[in-house]
Amino acid sequence: MPSKKKKIVVIGRSKLQNLYIHTILLKKLPAEIYLIDEQAKTSVQDFEYASYYHSSATVNTGTFNECRSADLVLFFQEEMSNESFSNEDNLALIKEKVKKMMATGFQGIVLVATAESNIVASLIKRFSGLPANQIITLGTMLATSYFQVEIAKLFKISPKNVHGYIIGESTQDVIPVWSRAFLGGKPILSYLAEEQKRITSDDLQNLTNMITKIPDFPVETKDGCTFHFSTATVLAELTEVILRDEARVLTVGVEVKEAYGLENPVFVSVPAVVGAEGVRELLELNLSDDEQKELKRITTKTTEKLELLHNKGGIS
Repeated sequence: MPSKKKKIVVIGRSKLQNLYIHTILLKKLPAEIYLIDEQAKTSVQDFEYASYYHSSATVNTGTFNECRSADLVLFFQEEMSNESFSNEDNLALIKEKVKKMMATGFQGIVLVATAESNIVASLIKRFSGLPANQIITLGTMLATSYFQVEIAKLFKISPKNVHGYIIGESTQDVIPVWSRAFLGGKPILSYLAEEQKRITSDDLQNLTNMITKIPDFPVETKDGCTFHFSTATVLAELTEVILRDEARVLTVGVEVKEAYGLENPVFVSVPAVVGAEGVRELLELNLSDDEQKELKRITTKTTEKLELLHNKGGIS
C-alpha cells in the first residue's frame, strides 16, 4: 500500500529553493510540494517537465490556503541576506507571512531557512503562537556533519564512528564541543595525552578554524564558494527526518528554556531529538566551563538583538 503523501509548503523565495526541491525529489519522498510565490510558476513548469522521473512527489503553485493541511512549512526570506533591506522591512514581511500562514489554521512544523535564523525563529514563535517545539532552524547541523567527517579523516576511520557536536549560532559564533567528542566510546581529547604522534593540539585548532568558515546560511565567500549545495542537502535531510519521523539526534536551532544554565528562553543550536512532532526533547551536554561561558556569550548576543528590535517597536 503506497504511503500517504506528506504536504510541504514553501513560503518566500531563495536561491536555494529549486536546489532544495530537487534534492527532495531525488530522495523519493512521497510528498506534495507547494510554492507560495508569485515567481514560482516557471520553477513548477520546469519540475513538471521531468515529472516522469519523480513520480513520488508533485510540485505545484499555491496560495497561503495550502498551509491549512501542511505537515511542514519551509520558511525562506531572501531579503534577510540583503543589506539594503532594513530590519523594519524584514520584520514587516515576516509578520505578514506568519499571520497569513496562521490564519489558515496551520498546526504543522516550521523549518526556518534564512540568515539570522535563530532571530527569525523567535519572531515566528512570537507572531504565530505555535509551541516552540514546532519551530526549528537548520542551526549547526551542516557544521556538525563536516566536523565529524574531518575528525574521521584525521583518524582514518568512518565518520559513522565519530560522535561530536558543533553548537551555537553562526560562522563567527560556533563551539566545537571537544569535551564531549568521542571515537566510539573513547574521548578524543584523551589521544592528546596518549598518542601525540597521531593527533596534536594544533590538529584540533586547525579543524576548529576550518569549521568557522561554514556559514549558518549561504553567503559567497572570498574564494567564491556559496555553500548552496551543502545547505540544500542538509535542509532536505532535515525535512526527511521530520516527515519520516526518524527521531534522530541533530544539532538544530531550537528554543532552550532551562537547559545549559541559560537565564532566558532563546533559540540556539544544540543537540535535540527531532521527529514528526518537531523537537521531542533536548539532549543537554555536560559542557566544560569554557564551553559553557562561550554558549552564554552567544545566546546573550541573540537576546540583545531581539531586545533591540523590541525597543524599536518592531515586535508586537
